[in-house]
Amino acid sequence: MKLTKSRGNLVRLGIAAAAIAMAIPTSASAQRGAGARGGFANSPEIRLWTELDQRFDGFTEHLSLSEEQTGQVTALVNGFRDRNKNTLGRFQSLMAEMRSRMGGGAAGGARRGGGGGAGNRQGMQDFRNLMQQLTPAFETLHADVSAVLDEEQVKSMTRLLQQRRPGG
Repeated sequence: MKLTKSRGNLVRLGIAAAAIAMAIPTSASAQRGAGARGGFANSPEIRLWTELDQRFDGFTEHLSLSEEQTGQVTALVNGFRDRNKNTLGRFQSLMAEMRSRMGGGAAGGARRGGGGGAGNRQGMQDFRNLMQQLTPAFETLHADVSAVLDEEQVKSMTRLLQQRRPGG
């Protein structure tokens, strides 16, 4: 009889452990959704900055900017960099640090069980604070660049900056 009770307790313990294990990935992905993927990274203003900062030539080519427009956008980007130099430096180093903690990409280490913990939580909090500082500047840049473009170019830029689903 004692053996049967022990087996019953063991089965209940196993079921409880399985339920906890199933709940953890759900809450972790919900937390990720509120941060990098669900919030700031899906901002058209931040995607615009990424395009201008990392793929300027492709961006201007995609929108078929005239020489004059390219010069105006270049001046806007340079002014943005100058005004936000320190904050952008922290932004870039924090992004690199977060990528390395996550194992190098969106499907990286934290989803496979690597990284994580208090360091990632602190990194995400630092990122949120930094983004609160940069968001008004990103919004102004977006408005300024839009003002340089004609109506068709604005539509094309909007399509370019639309939220993309992972893997899509």
